[in-house]
Amino acid sequence: MAKSDVFISYSHRDARFKDELLAHLRALENQGVAKFWDTSEIPAGADWSTEIKKAINDAEVAILLVSPDFLASEFLMNEELPALLKRAEERNTLILPILVRNTAWFTIAPELAQFQFLNDVRKPLAASSRHGRERQLASIAQHLTELLTAQIRRAETEKQVTEAVPVTPSKTPSKGKPLVFLSHSKLDGDFAELAKFKFAEVGFEAWIDNDRLEPGVDWRQEIDDSIQKSIALIAIMSPEARESEYVTYEWSFAWGAKKHVIPVMLRETPLHPRLAALQYLDFTNRRARPWSRLFEAIQRRNDG
Repeated sequence: MAKSDVFISYSHRDARFKDELLAHLRALENQGVAKFWDTSEIPAGADWSTEIKKAINDAEVAILLVSPDFLASEFLMNEELPALLKRAEERNTLILPILVRNTAWFTIAPELAQFQFLNDVRKPLAASSRHGRERQLASIAQHLTELLTAQIRRAETEKQVTEAVPVTPSKTPSKGKPLVFLSHSKLDGDFAELAKFKFAEVGFEAWIDNDRLEPGVDWRQEIDDSIQKSIALIAIMSPEARESEYVTYEWSFAWGAKKHVIPVMLRETPLHPRLAALQYLDFTNRRARPWSRLFEAIQRRNDG
């Protein structure tokens, strides 16, 4: 199995939090899942700027330890962060922020709002007791393991497809493969990617807009057609999804088209009264997510 290169961006004033995080993540290196890099890896006498640029260029995943000092750092904000955002846009590097200490990041760096934080932004690491922080870091490590494993599997699958006979990508699901529509906010995109791969493992194809909607297409017609072809719509709910007009449109259209709608509570939020009438699956606990119940519900729908 290939491993993912993970770049850790942080202020040196937050080094202790970086070290605590790495203590939970080193097992992933031992398992060959990831290789973590931070500025402590720079050899003595090396050009540190060159080493950082090389590490960013190699990174498939970037973890950002967000704090007042992170946002106050000219180098981090003017060099590292723009380079990582460019890498994310051009080469799909996965950006995963962690809120270390309370700060108005959404005002200073609103571009971070497009990424899902690995911890609850209402509970920064520094605000927890040592014991509470250990629980948070263990949960982060578990979530990161799932994401990295899914990313590696995707890379291996893409490599196998590339090495096989080239085919023209199709917007229609594979023949005989039931289609499931995943409705989510942009902030919850990494979870949608994870769900997509988990559905693939049990024989379903999942539709998410970030890998199907191409420039120039009628996005609403494309979404409508995909929902019509789906056996069910999974409404991935979070505070951002609750406020998203796109998510609301998608599950409302599915409801009107008499498609099976299954709410999945990713992060606590009040549900729309119509969705509240449906039984949702609680995915807020990363260690005990009921994937099997979700797959069983979809399979029953497919069999019926």
